[in-house]
Amino acid sequence: MFDISFDYFFWVVALGTMALGFASGIIGTTIVLEGQSQLGDAIGHSVYPGVIIAFMLFQTRNSLVLLLGAIVVGYIAFVLINWIHKYSHFAYESVLALVLSSFFSLGLMLYRIVQTNPKFQSVNFSGLDNYIMGQAAFLTQFDVNVILIVAVIIALIFWLYYPKIKIYLFDKTFAETIGINTKFINYILLTLSLLAIVIGLQAVGTKLISSMLVAPVVGAMQWTNNYPKTIFLSGFFGLFAGFMGTLLSTNISDLATGPTIVVVLSGIALVSVFIGPKGLLGSYVLRKRGVVS
Repeated sequence: MFDISFDYFFWVVALGTMALGFASGIIGTTIVLEGQSQLGDAIGHSVYPGVIIAFMLFQTRNSLVLLLGAIVVGYIAFVLINWIHKYSHFAYESVLALVLSSFFSLGLMLYRIVQTNPKFQSVNFSGLDNYIMGQAAFLTQFDVNVILIVAVIIALIFWLYYPKIKIYLFDKTFAETIGINTKFINYILLTLSLLAIVIGLQAVGTKLISSMLVAPVVGAMQWTNNYPKTIFLSGFFGLFAGFMGTLLSTNISDLATGPTIVVVLSGIALVSVFIGPKGLLGSYVLRKRGVVS
C-alpha cells in the first residue's frame, strides 16, 4: 500500500510539501515567540486578492507571477494593519479581523469577476480557487522548484541574521542598545514570513497556511526551552508532516493533501502538549516531585 519508492509524482509533491513544512517551521518560531500567530492568519487570508489581481493584470497562471502579486498585497495588508492600529482605538485583534475579512472578501469578489467577465474567458483561469483551500496534488515540477528555491532562501537569510534575530526576539531593548536595527530585523522577519505564506498557498491554501507556521512550533516548544533546539524540532516536525501528509493522501482515496498535512501537524502538536517534558504530563510529573508548585 505504501510502496512509493519509484512514484515520480509522489516525490515531486512530497519534496515541495517537505520544503514548505521545513521553512514554515523555522520562520514560525519567530511568529509564535513574538505573539503574532494571529497576524500570520490575517496575512495568509489577505494575500488571496494579490493572486487574482496578478492574474487579471498579466493574464497568466504562472505561479511565480501570482505569488509576486500575493507578496505585494501581503505587504499592503501588513502596513494597513499597523496604520489602523496606530491611529485608532481598536484592539489589535479587531484590526486583524477587519483586514482579514475585507481582503479575503475582495479576493473572492475579484475571482467572481474573472469567472464572469468576457475579457478573461480566453485565458485559462481554472485553479485560481485552489489558492483558497490548496491543491498540493496538482503541484507541477515548476511549482515545486519555486517552493524549493524560496525555502532555501528563507533558511539562508534566517541563518545569516540568526544572531541578531535571537537577540531581537528575546530582548528588543537590549538589541537596540547594542546597535541592532530592530526595524530592519522586523521587516526581514515579515518578508520571510510572507515568503513562507505565499509558497504555501498552492499546497495548503489561505485558510490553513497559518497552521503550517504555528502548529510545529507549538509542538517543538513542549520539548525544550532551548531556542536552537526549538528551531530544529519545529523545522523537522514541518518536514515530517509534509512527507506523511503527502504519503497518506497519495495512498488513501478522498484525502486532500493540504488538510492531511495540517492534521498530521496538529496531531504532533497535540501529542507534544500531552506527553512532552513541558506539556501536561511533564508538568504533572514535576508537580508530583515537588519541583514546581
